[in-house]
Amino acid sequence: ETDLGEQFKVRVWYDDVYGRCCGDQARAWLTEFIGKPTRLVYKDPTQPRMVSRYVPSTDVCPLPPQSSFADVFPLHITTQPSLEHVNKRVPRPLAHDNFRPNIVLDSPDGPAYDEEAWKVIEVNPGSENVWQMCVASRTPRCTMPNVDLATGTMNKDREPMTSLRKFRCTDPGKPSNVCFGMQAAPTTVGQTISVGETVAVRERGEHSLLQPL
Repeated sequence: ETDLGEQFKVRVWYDDVYGRCCGDQARAWLTEFIGKPTRLVYKDPTQPRMVSRYVPSTDVCPLPPQSSFADVFPLHITTQPSLEHVNKRVPRPLAHDNFRPNIVLDSPDGPAYDEEAWKVIEVNPGSENVWQMCVASRTPRCTMPNVDLATGTMNKDREPMTSLRKFRCTDPGKPSNVCFGMQAAPTTVGQTISVGETVAVRERGEHSLLQPL
């Protein structure tokens, strides 16, 4: 336990998650940089955090999804066609980084927001390394996309969220929430995904945010 670092309880929305301190050197550097006492922690590998909201049925996702310090699910998907459509309707071009995904998919001929109808997708279809992930829900957005990625400061004009609110409140369960991207989880353990791999849609259906974030 000593090798893992000091243990702390971290609050992520409605969940208490256990983290481990990354050490005195990281603590000192961050404290000096930020100007107030700060710790850098990572998810305690000995303490699972089970996803408790928007959880798909076991016939879709047989593996109970787990997460670390993400809002809810461990995987967040955005697509290039959807970002291109958004960029036609906001005052300044956005990058995928503005929405903080860990999986970005491209489909040159695919329609924007097609991902909102995905329920199950398959990585490396037809290969020995094939695996699936369940797509659980749309991603409701906070104001983080309004942060300038170069300076770390909030845009004074409240963009792009002001513009997104005009056309991206699309979830029937939470019609007042701006949504962009999809939350997902693997259906089996021990999988990897790499740049350039192929993804295929295996099941489609409807999504609705019926629980609080």
